[in-house]
Amino acid sequence: MDDRHRVARLFARAGFGATVKDIDTWTAKGYVAAVDHLLSFAPASGRVDDVEVEGIVAAALLADQPGYYSYPVDISQFQGWWLKRMATSQYPLEEKLTLYWHGHFATAYSKVLQYAPMLRQNKTIRDRAGGSFRDLAKAVTTDAAMLIYLDGGLSRPDRPNENYGREFWELFSLGHNNGYTQPDIHEAARAYTGLALNDAGVGQFYPTLHDTGLKTILGNTGAWLPFDVIDITLDRHPQGHVAAAYVAARMADFFHHPNPEPEVVQAMAAAFVAANYQVKPMLRALFLHPDFTDGAAITHRSPAEMVATTMRAFNLGFTEATLTTVTAYTQQFTTYGESFDMFGVAAQQMGQSLFNPVNVAGWKGGIAWADTATVIARYNWAAQVAQLITSDTVEQVLSAAGRDPAQTAAPWMAPLGLLDLRADTQAAIAQWVSSARSAGDSAEDIARGVLLLVLASPDFAVR
Repeated sequence: MDDRHRVARLFARAGFGATVKDIDTWTAKGYVAAVDHLLSFAPASGRVDDVEVEGIVAAALLADQPGYYSYPVDISQFQGWWLKRMATSQYPLEEKLTLYWHGHFATAYSKVLQYAPMLRQNKTIRDRAGGSFRDLAKAVTTDAAMLIYLDGGLSRPDRPNENYGREFWELFSLGHNNGYTQPDIHEAARAYTGLALNDAGVGQFYPTLHDTGLKTILGNTGAWLPFDVIDITLDRHPQGHVAAAYVAARMADFFHHPNPEPEVVQAMAAAFVAANYQVKPMLRALFLHPDFTDGAAITHRSPAEMVATTMRAFNLGFTEATLTTVTAYTQQFTTYGESFDMFGVAAQQMGQSLFNPVNVAGWKGGIAWADTATVIARYNWAAQVAQLITSDTVEQVLSAAGRDPAQTAAPWMAPLGLLDLRADTQAAIAQWVSSARSAGDSAEDIARGVLLLVLASPDFAVR
């Protein structure tokens, strides 16, 4: 594979695509430079653009006030906000990581039933997305949405709830039955006691609600507190760095492809441990691995990726007056009330309802995004986008194609970052254009139809 295709793959997997022009720019600078550029973001908390997230949290808090909404309510506006952030962020890898961790440490609005905890968790994850996994795991452990979702806030010394202890190991850090036992789960549940929501709905540790007795966790005995379970898991597992390998495999499954090569996982895990569980070095090891850059294996774009990439490419869903303050976002969401966001709904219809993973294991991904219902929903989304494109944009595409609608595939591909189309895709487009011409369709309608076919093609469906 040449560097141009390597860079295109990198931006599709580590972000939400790039224009062909940007791909060429980074190809000239070099693949490694592109990797370092994507990894160079500073922590989100305190950045200028963080005020937008603060505004969303403020809007969510207001929407949660008694009498404002009654369940069930529409969450698509918050989903739409996040998709727009994915599409416009200066730090696409940060946003892609936030999406990954949302499925890794999965919680769902369908049980939490409050906006604010879900949006606060979104901020908590983003603030730590590329930093220390240890710190992120500790933040999630005390997170309000997680305490509600897995009933940790109800755990008490006389009735420790085992849900979080079980899922932390099975899904978040070690993998199913990977070196822990049912007694370990019970002891961990005892260590997690004391975490509960305060009057502001924020997770807090209450010593008076904690089991202060000795616990034996993964062979380590002590009067362990909640965060001790995480440190023991990462540093004192009797079988070694099991957590590093598990997290690396899950991350490779998302950023690379399902069932990643053992050599890839080993390289990532080694970098993870050497960096004391910092995420960025592990990702760099993945992005520079030959199986990532040149391997034949591909995976399917998730619905969120599909929608955000299309929004970015064609500037969909944005206004010139970008909202950047707490007041503006609060006003936006309280004014719109329960009106639906078409972009959030589109991702839902394709099977990925943001802030609402199907269960605590998150979304399966990969081939799960290619079942019959999902493919039909993707086609419908492509048809919707083809009609959303302005006539001015269509005119620009026709001009770039020499006024020949049969040649519009390339200018449509350019903002999507597609460098090639498969032979069967090209043949299908040619056949459709011929039929449309015979039917007397206008050049504009044919150009829109070509865009639909490009967006619905397997070429765009995978990365």
